[in-house]
Amino acid sequence: MTQVKRYAVAIPALLLFSAMAAGSARGQRGKHPDTYAQQLVDRMVAQYPQVKSVELALLSSTGCATVAATAPEDIGEACDTDENTPMKTGRPYVEVPSKDDPVYDITQAIHDASGKLIGAVGMDIAPAGRGRKAVVAQAEAVRKEMERLIPSKAKLLAHAPPK
Repeated sequence: MTQVKRYAVAIPALLLFSAMAAGSARGQRGKHPDTYAQQLVDRMVAQYPQVKSVELALLSSTGCATVAATAPEDIGEACDTDENTPMKTGRPYVEVPSKDDPVYDITQAIHDASGKLIGAVGMDIAPAGRGRKAVVAQAEAVRKEMERLIPSKAKLLAHAPPK
C-alpha cells in the first residue's frame, strides 16, 4: 500500500475516533454512532440471545476507548482493567455472576481479520444453567465471529447508515 493510500485510510479513522472522544469529553456520550462497529455490536446481541450486552473498545495513538456498545452511555469511556488486561495477556478477563449482576462479564482482546490487535470486546452473557467453561467458550466463539467480520479498525469507524 502506498503512503498516500495509508493516509487516506488512517486520517479519516483518526478524525472519527478523535471526534468521538471529544464528544465524550463534552458530555455528548449516550448516543449510538452510525458506524459499522455499532452495527456489529447490535448484530451480536440480536444473534445470540444469551449475550445480553456488548462493548467494543479500540486502541488509538491516544489510548483506548469504547466506540460501540449496547448501552449508549458506555460509548466514549476510557479502557480500564477489564479491557487492558486481556490486551496485555491475551487471556479473557472474567467476572462471575453475583446477586447484583447475574451474568458473566467476559472481556477479551479483539483483532481484525488479519490478526492485528485492535482493542477489546466485553460481553455480558447469561449463564442459562451453564458453568464458567461453557460461557467463556461461547464468548470466544462470538469474538472469533466478530474478528472474521472486521477487515480493519478503519472499517469499524466508518459511517454505516442505520438499518
